[in-house]
Amino acid sequence: MSAVLEQAIADQLPSVSATQLVAGIQKVGRTVAAHGAVLITKHDQPAYVLMSVERYREMQRAAEPDLGALGGEFDAMLARMQGQGNALADAFAMAPEALGAVAAKAAKPSRRKAA
Repeated sequence: MSAVLEQAIADQLPSVSATQLVAGIQKVGRTVAAHGAVLITKHDQPAYVLMSVERYREMQRAAEPDLGALGGEFDAMLARMQGQGNALADAFAMAPEALGAVAAKAAKPSRRKAA
């Protein structure tokens, strides 16, 4: 673990040593209840994070993708793409000569008359 990450973790969570944990699990439990989690150190280095079950569940839920929302985004994107599909279908249905004429017209720069 990088020193920067270790320091960031240490700055965010209350800290207890493994010895304090063994000697005072009730006190540590109250600290977890008050703060949601505690950092447990071993030889003054971050070693573990003890957290409430609710906080753990929140982290698990946050890590799981919201398939309903992703499905909705996909459906909206597909609908947009299908809405533009008529022009593509029309182009494929055109005779080669007609398609060539449309392409040549689109390639020519437009000439606007000066007003």
